[in-house]
Amino acid sequence: MQWITVVSTALGALIALVAMMLNERVKWQREQVSSRRKQCHEVYASFLSALTEAHERMRDSPAAEVREVFREANCYPLRYQLAIVAGQEVVDGGEAVFQTIRDIRDLLAGGARIESAQYKELRRRFGAELRELQRRMRDELGVAPVQLAGGS
Repeated sequence: MQWITVVSTALGALIALVAMMLNERVKWQREQVSSRRKQCHEVYASFLSALTEAHERMRDSPAAEVREVFREANCYPLRYQLAIVAGQEVVDGGEAVFQTIRDIRDLLAGGARIESAQYKELRRRFGAELRELQRRMRDELGVAPVQLAGGS
């Protein structure tokens, strides 16, 4: 009869150990998801801010300084970070808006003015693509949808 006590004690200890290990695994996974979500949130916010800053600063700069202003906004490094942490939908949206902001850069660096029809069309496209990118980012982060009427 004493062997039943030893076996039941060992079995209880084994069950407790397995339960603790499973609990730690679930906790670790939850922390990984939270950490990734935070990282994505930071990269997404930084990328959107850089695009908006680049656009606003380029609008106010002489043509000779537009390319440097764009470079200083750090759009390229943040674009690469986005490509590393984001899902395909966000990366595709990021690429679309990045291409448009580069088209704006090239147009303004070539001497076009913000009153030109070309700029106005690119500006409209930039705003629409920026809102779509924000929607995709919110979807990926699991944030409830909102109506984004503005843009840069």
